[in-house]
Amino acid sequence: MSSASKRVREVLREVAERVVELSYPANYRERSIDFVATIARERARSAQPPEGVVIKVGPGRTSGVNPETEEDLAKFADAIDGVPLVVDERLYDDIVFERGRVFAVNERTLENLIKERELIAIYRRNELYVALNVELIEREIARGSIRLSEISDVLGLSKKSVESYLRGPGLISVEKAERLVAEYDASVVLPVGYRVLREVFRRKERAQPSFVREMTGEPLVYSLSKTTVDFVVREAPFEGHKALKFYVDSERTRSLKYVKTKVLNALRLARELGAALEVTASEASFLETLRREIEGQAGRDLVSHVRFSSAGPERTFQRSSV
Repeated sequence: MSSASKRVREVLREVAERVVELSYPANYRERSIDFVATIARERARSAQPPEGVVIKVGPGRTSGVNPETEEDLAKFADAIDGVPLVVDERLYDDIVFERGRVFAVNERTLENLIKERELIAIYRRNELYVALNVELIEREIARGSIRLSEISDVLGLSKKSVESYLRGPGLISVEKAERLVAEYDASVVLPVGYRVLREVFRRKERAQPSFVREMTGEPLVYSLSKTTVDFVVREAPFEGHKALKFYVDSERTRSLKYVKTKVLNALRLARELGAALEVTASEASFLETLRREIEGQAGRDLVSHVRFSSAGPERTFQRSSV
């Protein structure tokens, strides 16, 4: 295991409510997701859902993650209402780099992001951004201690543009943030924290051509290519992780050894996230052999949480797939 993976594990275990480390053989090709964790803030446990992170450690010597890995990270993060992160030790401290549909950070930034300490900026469109303290600004405008026209004058923007900032995730360039801090004080800006990243990510996913809006009432189906589960089904409306169902399709990986590895990892993931798990195979003999193999390694009690089926996943749910 790399030093980066060990450090990520340490950080997650220190603060996460649940953490699943997907363990594969070194030569295993299904490696787009390394960790899935949920973090429940004590100060807001009853008011807000747990914060989910889906992490890939170390993209190697390339400049970024490959398209399949990016897709898997983004889709799984969307399914659990979380944030997809790539941990790359070569990056600068306290900067989140926007890379397509995912975000890249180093280990120190990951720790600061999760523990909500130090000022973190996001690098996007060749510029650094922090977040407006939207709640504070709106409250002060309502009180009359700040006028929208004043803010627009300070920023050199129209009132309509400022209103747009306040309606969105509140990202503002460091240059403009410095003007606000000089005019008012440091409380008007915030570090780019988890909730800001999640809002940025949600807006990205809703802009995807294949996005299926939850208001239709249909389940969202995510097809993954290089991780432990092949399909994730998210029921609408999404009310916690019990609305999730995972599928492992043996037709995608014919090797019994590889299917067993996927199922064992998927079982751990499903248990921690409170999701249902179904394993499908077209051949009854293969399915029975697989069941015995899993039972021998995981035990009968664990296997009772898995449904083994000879019906392919395409026949068990309607594909409104992304």
